[in-house]
Amino acid sequence: MLEKKNIEPLLSRLCEENSLLGLKKAFTEICQHYSFDQFSFAQFHYSKKLLNFEVISESYPSSWSHHYNKKQYYLNDPRLKDFGKIHSPVLWDLEKNISELSSLQQRIFKEAGDFNIRQGITIPFFVESGTQGFLTVLNVKKICPESLHIVTMVADAYFKKKNLLESKDLISKLTPREYGVLKSRSEGLSSKMTAEKLQISENTVTFHLLNIRKKLNTNSIDHTMFKFGTATAQEKQLIRPF
Repeated sequence: MLEKKNIEPLLSRLCEENSLLGLKKAFTEICQHYSFDQFSFAQFHYSKKLLNFEVISESYPSSWSHHYNKKQYYLNDPRLKDFGKIHSPVLWDLEKNISELSSLQQRIFKEAGDFNIRQGITIPFFVESGTQGFLTVLNVKKICPESLHIVTMVADAYFKKKNLLESKDLISKLTPREYGVLKSRSEGLSSKMTAEKLQISENTVTFHLLNIRKKLNTNSIDHTMFKFGTATAQEKQLIRPF
């Protein structure tokens, strides 16, 4: 475990890191400082009844992670069923209250037990409308308030920095015309108004928007605007807890 005096440089590095690999390493080291040997950091983006689930970083048993994702258990995970409504950490225990769950949710917990996952804490945080992140730490019964406060800020900073780096990389792959279309839409112009501004047809605007969504891996115009806004917003200092 790291000495407490060494935490601040790690937090600073998290904010200053410009590579996804370095960002993940800094985040993992901070989690290890608090003895979080097994954790998962994931995000959900919900738009028009479509749910995107992405694991950002984790040290779960790989066999369980593969099984969990293959079965799409995140769609019925009782810890995550109240997406967008969870505001405080949720303690969960395989030995308690599973009788109140649906048969599928009980199966998720029982199968987790086969991988020696029996209890933990799930910490939620919000980033933007329609998006929520979760940090889940396995096999712990509680986290002291100070550690919880710092880890929540660290997770929030990690999430924002990761989205910034990824969005910038994706936006850089757009053609000048695609970028122009996206910029116009982000300014509130309709497809028709964008077509008039850029002196192209409305069908061409629609064509570019479809290509943009494929390149940015988004499922709606709102999700696309979110990624574009993340990439083009002025980068701010994200965390300074000490």
